[in-house]
Amino acid sequence: MLVIWQSLDLHLLDHCIFWAACSLGYFGFLCASEFTVPNLPSFSSSLHLGVQDISVDSPSAPSCIRVRIKGSKTDPFRKGCFIHIGIGRCPLCAVHAVMNYLTLRGDAPGPLFLLQNGQPLSRNILTDWLRQIMASAWVPGNFSSHSFRIGAATVAARNGVPDHLIQSMGRWSSNAYQLYIRMPAEALAALSIKLA
Repeated sequence: MLVIWQSLDLHLLDHCIFWAACSLGYFGFLCASEFTVPNLPSFSSSLHLGVQDISVDSPSAPSCIRVRIKGSKTDPFRKGCFIHIGIGRCPLCAVHAVMNYLTLRGDAPGPLFLLQNGQPLSRNILTDWLRQIMASAWVPGNFSSHSFRIGAATVAARNGVPDHLIQSMGRWSSNAYQLYIRMPAEALAALSIKLA
């Protein structure tokens, strides 16, 4: 996430949008379909994330945002759910990133993440931009819009977050969350000494 933040100029609207979307995707353990829209004609307020789906605990000094997810592949019956994201450490803070963006965006109806040209942030735009940033920073890997969910699960596991909390944050109903946790090669190689 720090590589993304360092590559952006948050004085530019589209960069601010991209940072807010990446932060929300990562800290919310979101699937790309939960915060992107394929195109403007396909936007549906009953399916896609809009401004009205974001609320804060305190308008003057927010410490937590609540996001209403209307449905996703982890919610096949479209019951919806709320996720809560607390304040982080700047610059890695979804609360600040989303609130800064919403100040610029306003509360007009439509997709939550609208680019300066009026088009919604799509999965393709998100993925292309993410890959460009990572390639420019010489970060190896095959990045996609799903990298935020994978990254959040991996970092949480690496930092000792209990499995049940990782499962809950990602809204996984089974142990499928374990497939999202990536172990670096050097960590796996270091296990050899423990086997000797």
